[in-house]
Amino acid sequence: MGLPLGEAFREFRTNRNISLRQAAGDIVTKSFLSKFERGQSAISADKLWALLARLNVTPAEFQYRVMGHARLPSDDFFVRLNQAVGNNRQNIAQADRLIAEAEARYAQSGLPTDRIDAIAARASKDTITDTVLPAEEINYVLDYLFETEEWLSYEVNVIDEILIFVSYGTRLQIAQSLIKHGGDFASASHNQEQVGNTLLNILALMIRDRRFADAQSLFGLLANNDMIQSSLFNALNFQTLRSADWFLTGRQEAAWDALHWAAATLHHLGQDEMGAAFVHQWHLLTHQAVDYAAVAAESKEK
Repeated sequence: MGLPLGEAFREFRTNRNISLRQAAGDIVTKSFLSKFERGQSAISADKLWALLARLNVTPAEFQYRVMGHARLPSDDFFVRLNQAVGNNRQNIAQADRLIAEAEARYAQSGLPTDRIDAIAARASKDTITDTVLPAEEINYVLDYLFETEEWLSYEVNVIDEILIFVSYGTRLQIAQSLIKHGGDFASASHNQEQVGNTLLNILALMIRDRRFADAQSLFGLLANNDMIQSSLFNALNFQTLRSADWFLTGRQEAAWDALHWAAATLHHLGQDEMGAAFVHQWHLLTHQAVDYAAVAAESKEK
């Protein structure tokens, strides 16, 4: 169950043992804040954000409490989609239900994002069933994306689903636009990770298609964005750690594939020093000898 705004604020305040007078500061009066907490007074957004800042609570954390620790509907849709057909899962029936759900919403609302939800779900399903997504639907999504001034979490979720179906040139354009449009958005830690993972997927497709010069060019664009660059390295480090876990729990083939992919990605990005450090970390965890130079040479030959 969600909470009224005032009640949610009071929970945060009392959990931190902050008095009404301390919380109010010079933003509002103690009396006004008391009435707000009891649901007897409305408050402007700018004053609410200022009060939250005094409690060291982010607007996102406050919203999460107000919504009863539930995800936003759009976030929930993509979480359910990932649970159905993400990471090689093949719950086609659930994907079909999500497509039907989004189409029903679109029939009622006429909102472009509801139609895009249906297309994104169909794209995710088509990736599993090896079906080609109609060009009309791809273009509808791309038109929406490139007419949108600022890409936020929703747009990045959509990009992840259609990425495999767009042309190489469009992927490069998406990467460039993601860096441009997602700059402020990526400053939040979770958003930074989301943008970084999407760019990493684009880099992986470039490497798969042997577009090494373009991959290095994209990395050059990221050189001036420390937050996104850091997120890319964190994602690759995570992949290396997950590979070690897989190796130690009996999934040797998947482990080697993941390790080689992480090492090859760093090699093609010209980050051999970091790649060698990640491989050495893997060696310390698994007690298996790995020659990073050999991995890099092997990836170059493939």
